[in-house]
Amino acid sequence: MLESGNERILIFVPHADDEVLGCGGLIEKACRHGNEVKVVLASVGNAFFWHREQPLSPQARKQEFMEALHYLGCQNMEIMFDDKENVLDTVPRKELITKIDTCLDQFKPTMVFIPYPSYHQDHQALFEACMAGLRPVPDRRYNLIAMYEYPLIVWQYPKLNDVGELYLDISDTIDKKVEALRKHQSQLREARHLISPESVMQWAAKRGMESGMAYAEKYHLLKAMLL
Repeated sequence: MLESGNERILIFVPHADDEVLGCGGLIEKACRHGNEVKVVLASVGNAFFWHREQPLSPQARKQEFMEALHYLGCQNMEIMFDDKENVLDTVPRKELITKIDTCLDQFKPTMVFIPYPSYHQDHQALFEACMAGLRPVPDRRYNLIAMYEYPLIVWQYPKLNDVGELYLDISDTIDKKVEALRKHQSQLREARHLISPESVMQWAAKRGMESGMAYAEKYHLLKAMLL
């Protein structure tokens, strides 16, 4: 589907770096083949990160986000809130859903990717709002709706078992995915951390082994249309 260059792909992400962790290979491949890709970042803000032992400004997070996407070939991006990082669950759900509805109506995607819900309150809030926004509505039809994952879903409850599995071969773009992650300098961890560049490479190799490829991204399928 990506190689046709006819898709309009909309990706909702809770934080800057989730777009690379979950969809870095997808974004690069889709842009390289001429598809229209838009990434909507839900939240940035003055957040304190324990691994840095200091707060990080919204401007720094935005800059890393833009640099990573530009490296992957994506020029279309949007930020919902610039003061809600780690407190997205405090935003009235109606306000969050309205922003998602607006993105869907304006961009008119053929594919939509949303975060797999995890223990993190921002991921949960965005997932639930996306599910509301993606409710069946006349004149809205999507070829594909799927959840992307990131390595920290190894710690989540409940597990979503009643979904399909979709794998994307990223063997030809794994190096770009890892390099795009390095654009998020503020988020880089030591090698054994789950979201270090080394672990992201290993995670893609694991998904590749599951699907007979060298490297892959796994998506959890919610809905697909046979055309």
